[in-house]
Amino acid sequence: KNDEYFGSNGKSVSIMTVEGDYFASQRALVEVGDAMAKVRDIMPTTNDVYRNWANAFRTACNNGQVNLTADVDGYATVKSEYYQKLQQWLSRSGARYASDVIWANSADPGEGIQASRIVTELRSVNKEVAGQSTPDADRAVDAMDGMRKVCDSQTGLPGGKCVPYARDFLTWETFKIIKQEMFVSTGLCLVAVLVITMALIAHPLTSMLVFACVLMTIVDILGCMHMWGLAIDSVSVIQLVIAVGLSVDYSAHIGHNFMLQTGTREERVVKTLGDIGAAVLCGAISTFLGVMLLVLSKSYVFRVLFQTFFLTVVLGVSHGLLLLPALLSVIGPASYKESPNGESK
Repeated sequence: KNDEYFGSNGKSVSIMTVEGDYFASQRALVEVGDAMAKVRDIMPTTNDVYRNWANAFRTACNNGQVNLTADVDGYATVKSEYYQKLQQWLSRSGARYASDVIWANSADPGEGIQASRIVTELRSVNKEVAGQSTPDADRAVDAMDGMRKVCDSQTGLPGGKCVPYARDFLTWETFKIIKQEMFVSTGLCLVAVLVITMALIAHPLTSMLVFACVLMTIVDILGCMHMWGLAIDSVSVIQLVIAVGLSVDYSAHIGHNFMLQTGTREERVVKTLGDIGAAVLCGAISTFLGVMLLVLSKSYVFRVLFQTFFLTVVLGVSHGLLLLPALLSVIGPASYKESPNGESK
């Protein structure tokens, strides 16, 4: 419901600085806003969603709200006076910013500031897919990396750096690496399928045909996921890896049984489908029935689970019971019980 009603709202981001000489960094702290404005998806730093205590304190000094010794630009020139007046201002007219400054010793402001934050806001990176508000992964990663790049380029800040942080960055970090992880994980599973089918079916051509059917099933699943607007995230990648294990079952049994039959290729395909085709189909149906009730779920995880299982069953069976038999009837190898020239062993 939060995404449904408030998905278009921005995301609050804290730009944190650590212990250092805040007196010497007054100008750099104020200029952070100008640097952040260069990030495409940052809200304008001139409105209320941008909260910079250093800039607000400088404005208060220029307006005469705070009486201290300052230069023509409004920056304090006496270090002890700067910290003392800042603490007083934060406890009075600047109370809005009090939570953004952590003192090393609140009883003695002269000891300096331990940490602080400047709060800004990112525009919403969500997009509408099939009536659902979901994050645009590429845009989210670009916004996160853009903020980090700007922060890394800043100089003269306390501690020598500032760090942007938002709770959503935890999810966006996943977006940043998930495609590579998907290729690595599914690739390793497919290699395992090829090696194991080579060992158990014991014929390179049949094993390659089984592997090709599994590979095409996974490619088709990815295509359907794109058509349905499913994001490539940790949930969908886990289901994709599971799909490799399920889809190999629908093809491997057909390929192995084909190698046990005798006769012409067409006769062996008919015998194979008669012997094990019904069992493979029943296994697929039972798998589908096992997850069918998840279609009623409103949970994102369970919805993705149902959609990927549905695709795995439909596409896996289609490749295992339709495509693979057609390929075997055309280019299938000789049976285990026959020599390559067709003679019975």
